[in-house]
Order: sequence, then C-alpha cells, then structure tokens
Amino acid sequence: MGSSTSKPRKGHKNPQHLPKVGTPENLEWRHKGERDDAFKVFGGRTGAIIVAVLVACALVGLILINLP
Repeated sequence: MGSSTSKPRKGHKNPQHLPKVGTPENLEWRHKGERDDAFKVFGGRTGAIIVAVLVACALVGLILINLP
C-alpha cells in the first residue's frame, strides 16, 4: 500500500457541505428533508393534495348520509 501522499485526491464537481449541528441552517435542512420524505409517501405534493381532497369528500359524504 502506498502512503496517503502517493496519489492526489480527486475533488468532487459539486461538493455539498452539511451545516454544523444545532445551527438554524441545520434545523432548516432537517425540516426540509422530513417534508420531502413525507411527500414521497403520497407520490409528491400533487399526490398529497389528491389524498387530502379525497378524504375531505369522504367526510362530507359521511355527514350528508347521516343527516335526518
């Protein structure tokens, strides 16, 4: 095995440095990731809106069925 100085390190084209833990930037980064994960469950923002509309229609339907 060669030493660590035998070959130059390859850089990345678009390096992404994570924000330090506990900073406002870190909190925003975490919340953004959590929102993205939540929307992925329904297939994105459009899927979440469709699910919300369907649930609202179902609730209105149940209310109308139970009226005397």
